[in-house]
Amino acid sequence: MAYSVQDFQLSAPDWLGSAKFDIVAKIPAGAGANQRPAMMRALLADRFQLAVHRESKEMPAYALVAARGGPKLQQVEPGGTNMNNNGNNNSRQITAERVSMAGLAETLARIVEHPVVDRTGLQGVYKLKLEYAPDNAKPDGPDGAAGPSIYAALQEQLGLKLQTQKLPVEIIVVDRVERVPTEN
Repeated sequence: MAYSVQDFQLSAPDWLGSAKFDIVAKIPAGAGANQRPAMMRALLADRFQLAVHRESKEMPAYALVAARGGPKLQQVEPGGTNMNNNGNNNSRQITAERVSMAGLAETLARIVEHPVVDRTGLQGVYKLKLEYAPDNAKPDGPDGAAGPSIYAALQEQLGLKLQTQKLPVEIIVVDRVERVPTEN
């Protein structure tokens, strides 16, 4: 959360994946949500002596590209992004107001648990709605289907697709971290 990365974007000692810590911290009054990652990074550096650097690593990833027939997106005026990803075990929905393709790629990466890089070439921000069935959905439709997968829904509803490629992906490399944190 502190670095806005997924597990696949982290290069760290093996023990870090299984270590558990309870961190109790108070966010100062008046601090905005956009300030929380920086505060979390400072806390981790202070308590765990965490030192990291960013680098680009070529790895298997998905390129978000236009599908045959082109994108089916409604471009809108810029402003504050509003994106929701909600639903249940059988049906999920992403709705967005003023989202960039890079923002959509980031959301898709969390869903497919794999790097997704925007290669659409689309500039600006868009309004969109995407309905899909998660991988573990149980068939409940009249034809016995749970609904389209995220991959099929992207193509059918938004005119976009995820294409497997080897792409440079930004990762966080842990240079130093202590196993035992310091106290307050």
